[in-house]
Amino acid sequence: MKMMRNMKWFCALGLVALLSGCEKKSPESSAPKAIGKKFYWVQPMKGHPVHQMTQIGFREGCKKLGYQVEIIGTDSPDVAGTIALAEQALAKGDAAGIAIWTGSPSWNPFIEKVSKSGLPIILPHFPMPEGSVPGATGIISCDPADYATGAAREIGKAIGGKGSVAITQGSFNSTENMVSESFTKAMKDLYPAVKVLAAEEEGFDAPKAISKAVSILQAHPDVVAALSTTGGGATAWAGAQKEAGRKIVAVGMDYTRVNLDMVKEGRMYAVVGQPLWEESFGAADLLDKIARGEKIPWWTKLPAPFITKDNLAPYYTLLDKVEAAIQR
Repeated sequence: MKMMRNMKWFCALGLVALLSGCEKKSPESSAPKAIGKKFYWVQPMKGHPVHQMTQIGFREGCKKLGYQVEIIGTDSPDVAGTIALAEQALAKGDAAGIAIWTGSPSWNPFIEKVSKSGLPIILPHFPMPEGSVPGATGIISCDPADYATGAAREIGKAIGGKGSVAITQGSFNSTENMVSESFTKAMKDLYPAVKVLAAEEEGFDAPKAISKAVSILQAHPDVVAALSTTGGGATAWAGAQKEAGRKIVAVGMDYTRVNLDMVKEGRMYAVVGQPLWEESFGAADLLDKIARGEKIPWWTKLPAPFITKDNLAPYYTLLDKVEAAIQR
């Protein structure tokens, strides 16, 4: 009898130990341990002025939330090379989340692979339908269709609803393609007398982009306006107007200081304020929310205002903040 009582006692102790082990493992496996780890920002052409602004925005977001940050990318538009660098960095095992500057389906296999490790993945700047990028957690950006429609309305008004309008893109990617298509449709609907030329690729080399814009002006004497869907487009079209000796209503993208200066000086009519700082800063905030177990919507949508001479001041103030961050 004594022996049987001892066996029952040992079994009870074993059961308590087993249950205690289960209770310890369960919360440990479900609770993220993100604080004190690192968020990664992955982006080709990391030295591009527009991209540098996004990187600073992400850094500031990470700093505010108490995360370390590392920027990964090549100095050229090399997706494969950037992915290789990212894979090396993530192999260190210190990542709490990752933001990837995509714009091309060539990123999708990498995103799906990273997602299997359980890392949250935010895609800033490039809107994509939910489910189209397996493994991605969410996106944060403005709506290109919205700001393209706004640009068509403003440009059409400025040219009196007559003439031809040129479009140039940095490259043919999902976002810029959407802008060109939405702009063309909106212009046709709002100002049917305006002819919109087929989009042409200006690239990311300033002299070549200017040359492309000049060739468009020379080939189409009826062009009275132009829209560039990329951050360097202001330089391209300001330079083309000077070389060709023609003044047109030219609109570019992004509130870099050089672009704002061109608007201020009248060399460009306007730029579209893609929310580069806001979406980059916001990407860090979304990663933090996910790491803490919060649910986020697929698309965090931000506005993109049309910036003319009349509303430059807030963007110069923001750039002062960015430049101060660079100097720290």
